[in-house]
Amino acid sequence: AQELSHAFSLSRALYGAAVLGQFRREADAVREWAEAAIALSTEQGFPEYLKLGTIERSWALIEQGQGEEGIAQIRKGMAAWQATGAEQRRPLALLAEAYGKVGQTEEGLTMLAEVLALVDKSGERFYKAELFRLKGQLTLQKFQVSGFRFQVPNPQAEAEAEACFVKAI
Repeated sequence: AQELSHAFSLSRALYGAAVLGQFRREADAVREWAEAAIALSTEQGFPEYLKLGTIERSWALIEQGQGEEGIAQIRKGMAAWQATGAEQRRPLALLAEAYGKVGQTEEGLTMLAEVLALVDKSGERFYKAELFRLKGQLTLQKFQVSGFRFQVPNPQAEAEAEACFVKAI
């Protein structure tokens, strides 16, 4: 895209690199690519990649320990994206993950239940495995305190989490 000097293709490629980095859990790279996509999209007037880049940068901020700021930005990016009439489940899942990162596990699980209901209704499958992985993770997290499990095991929660992980696989 850089060799072609085609700004739209470059904006798309930068956003795509940020998404790939997010799948690989590379927060620093995601932030760099997302910020480059945001800057180019702002300069060239590509609102779609401005919104999507904002969502990816938000994920990176959350991963870098700036949870509250990341949540605020992901909500802003999602609101702008949804104002176009588009629906996408993945940003909702990123927000659910963010809630888990800042200790709001119940909010994350509630959001995931809503997202999974939307997925079932729409038939969209792109991010479904990740939704179940995240649900399993948050289910286990719900029964942890300061990184340690309660002294009393919770077989029901562990079984529910395991079922989610199996669905993800």
